[in-house]
Amino acid sequence: MKDKKTLRREMKAVRAAVEGRAAADRAIGEALLALPEVAAAKSLFVYKSFGTEADTGAILAALCGAGKEVFLPRVENGEMVAVRYTGQPLARGAFGIEEPCGEPFAGAPDVCVAPLLAADGLFRRLGYGGGYYDRYFAREGRGTFKIGICYDVQLIKTIPAEAHDARLDVIVTDKRVLRREKAEEQ
Repeated sequence: MKDKKTLRREMKAVRAAVEGRAAADRAIGEALLALPEVAAAKSLFVYKSFGTEADTGAILAALCGAGKEVFLPRVENGEMVAVRYTGQPLARGAFGIEEPCGEPFAGAPDVCVAPLLAADGLFRRLGYGGGYYDRYFAREGRGTFKIGICYDVQLIKTIPAEAHDARLDVIVTDKRVLRREKAEEQ
């Protein structure tokens, strides 16, 4: 099995090579917004896409337009916090990612949409290596419904995992929706 560092490098290249990105992003957004957990959620924590990530712009607009409480991540003192987003201008934060200003949300959102470089059939997520989402889930989002969105080519056979790695409940791609069985262990 490849180590995470090698896998991250390879999957960045795979994701960067995705063709038909606008149609794929539309398909991901439509499938995500159709999930019953998203429809029922009052509060959603969604990443602000950058680079070659699956675009969340239309998703954020749709959620805000539907009157949902939407939160974006911001890094503070080495930890990720959720900050309310209503469409306001964003500021460049850690790693050049746009982040909202304002007070952090003191609670757990109903749903979290997490970025990823790769995911596998055991609903493990390969992130960027900072551990921000895993620590956030352990600290704030234990009961949060976790959704990973990506292009279908980002699904791979196996991701090396560690005990602290949080698993996703659903993976949404441009071609399918995968749902983890509730009886599976965390």
